[in-house]
Amino acid sequence: MKTGFITGGTGFLGLNLIQQLKAENWHITALHLPGENTKFLDRFDVDKVEGDILDPASLKRAIPDQPDAIFHLAGDISMWKKNDERQFNINVVGTTNMCREAINKKAVRFIHTSSSSAYGYHNHKLTEKTPSNALGCGMSYNRTKYLAEQEVQKAVQEGLFAVILNPCNIIGPYDPGNWSQLIKNVCSGKLPGYPPGVGTFSHAKDIARAHISAVENGEKGENYLLGGTRASFRDVISDILKVTGAGLPLKEISKTRLKLILYTSLAASFITRQEPLMTYPKYLRLVGHLTCDDTKARRALGFSTTTILEMVTDCHLWLKQEKLI
Repeated sequence: MKTGFITGGTGFLGLNLIQQLKAENWHITALHLPGENTKFLDRFDVDKVEGDILDPASLKRAIPDQPDAIFHLAGDISMWKKNDERQFNINVVGTTNMCREAINKKAVRFIHTSSSSAYGYHNHKLTEKTPSNALGCGMSYNRTKYLAEQEVQKAVQEGLFAVILNPCNIIGPYDPGNWSQLIKNVCSGKLPGYPPGVGTFSHAKDIARAHISAVENGEKGENYLLGGTRASFRDVISDILKVTGAGLPLKEISKTRLKLILYTSLAASFITRQEPLMTYPKYLRLVGHLTCDDTKARRALGFSTTTILEMVTDCHLWLKQEKLI
């Protein structure tokens, strides 16, 4: 029986990964923050341990000796500037701590979940050879994911067998509020239309499968972009309308209107001190053509994904089962 340690096990992708690991008879130890809601994690037969990636002593206690794989999924995905310091600590310092303890515990493999955002902001198709402009693109999330990768590469030089995975947009079950928010908005009749952007989307189960494949097939120190299906937001929302049966009109929201929403959101946030509905990084995602070439992952990891319709269908079914819509 293989042994694995996972951070971010209470999160969207982490739960999908645990589900597949358990199906393959892995023994899993899952880290969670003290007091964190473990409602979904409790449904799986795993060893739950309290700890914090910002607390090296807790990692020393939590991580077993010589695990077959450490899956480091924990991260801060905020796109609000007010959270920049917290995001740096979690994404960069936390990753540094995880790498150090992985070396100390003699982990056989270290699978680091990064993001296509580590390459910065490019309005064209990414490949693993695309130079990152994350340090200068003005987005904290992109910058911290890039810096976290540099910490992983430092650990590789110290002997850690680490593989870096760079997913794009992920849709699927166990998602209470990421891309599933689109489905919720459609079901509640609150979606005003579709933005003009284009992205690359994958089913959460296929991203999880790539993580498991990376343990056996990933090469030391290599990045693998996990892209999937290229689709416009119009395509995605059109499939959501099919699945939900909602009768909302399908109309485009112009860049001008999105900018107005952005400025209004930022102004309201200044008054309320609450996170704005729209931030500049979110705006760029909605209007950009952010796609990637996943040829390398398909060849090395056997990565593939499903249609947008299947992704949306599975996410919608889970939301209904959990009475979240």
